[in-house]
Amino acid sequence: MLVDDNSSDQSYKKILELNSYDSRVKGIHLAGNFGQQNAIFCGFNYAAGDYIITMDDDLQHRPEDIALLYQKIKEGYDVVYAIPKERKYKFYRRLGSKLTNLLFNFITPKPEAIRVSSFRIINRKTLAEIKASEKSFIYISAIILKQRAKIANIYTKQKQRKYGQSNYNFIKLLKLFINLFIYYGKFSFLKYFRSNKEQYSIKESTFDDA
Repeated sequence: MLVDDNSSDQSYKKILELNSYDSRVKGIHLAGNFGQQNAIFCGFNYAAGDYIITMDDDLQHRPEDIALLYQKIKEGYDVVYAIPKERKYKFYRRLGSKLTNLLFNFITPKPEAIRVSSFRIINRKTLAEIKASEKSFIYISAIILKQRAKIANIYTKQKQRKYGQSNYNFIKLLKLFINLFIYYGKFSFLKYFRSNKEQYSIKESTFDDA
């Protein structure tokens, strides 16, 4: 399944072309830009199967590593994250990842040795717990960690980004860091800073009931 977060290019047109060739390729076009995490959350509500895999579309995640994720989760885990042995990111993104990891250690019961990433496999039970979230600001890993899921890591090689550049910059990472604290922090006063806006809105899709 592919979710177009109301991009400014022809992504959804390409998704429709893929769907016309193979009806198993499903697509959703969101009515606005709700952010990567909310777009994934939308996709979760239409995902089928006993296990769900998320991965980035920049070709840095290797499809051949999906088999490794599947083998590991079959050992009895709820979620398995693929972690690159060497992260090929700019300095501020590496710093952002470290700060996010520290924040997770503070606001969730995350095991110290566990790392998170956008390349992961999730079982159906954990997916149901994620879908139950009513927060307007979605962060999948924060929800998973709050649920005390049984988590494991595997370590993989990360490819170089083949096309374009990441949309993340220092300001966006800082905003993400603040929102994580506001929406997933333990302090009761934080509820006054949380928005009640909709999680996502669908413009069109290849699903009959969307």
